[in-house]
Amino acid sequence: MKTIEQFQIRKIYAIGSALGIKGSGMDEDELHMLVGGITGKASIKSLTYKEACVVIARLEELQGKAASPKQGNRRPKEHKSTPGGVTPGQQKKIWALMYELKKYDEVPNDVQLGDRLCAVIKKELGADAVAKNPFVWMSFRQGNNLIEILKGYVKSARRKRGATDGINAG
Repeated sequence: MKTIEQFQIRKIYAIGSALGIKGSGMDEDELHMLVGGITGKASIKSLTYKEACVVIARLEELQGKAASPKQGNRRPKEHKSTPGGVTPGQQKKIWALMYELKKYDEVPNDVQLGDRLCAVIKKELGADAVAKNPFVWMSFRQGNNLIEILKGYVKSARRKRGATDGINAG
């Protein structure tokens, strides 16, 4: 079962503070009582990911805001994995590296991240891929290779950015 993420903990405390129900870290404060009433757990850190989502939704409801987009909506969805294929963990790492690589773009790039990933897969692995499901024809080993290739891309981009910013020049 997925445990609470650090961003969720911060969000619970931030919204609680905005509502005037500050969490002091003690089980008796209003925020912890609210969390306990919703989940039955006294500790925010002991919540699961889903329980934290429920608490955040309730706090946002109390705040009078529309629910903010879920954290997962900002990332490409996890593609279905096949036996012997790229695992969900590998997919997560690949997308994280792609987002990190995007941070180093010198000029904004209109090409979608999925299309960029497909181009890398075609160039480096010689395999066709479609943005809708780029991992469908890849093996576990190719997933590992792609991760290492993307790490090299990120390292190179970081080094290049550092050289253009005057950092590490020389």
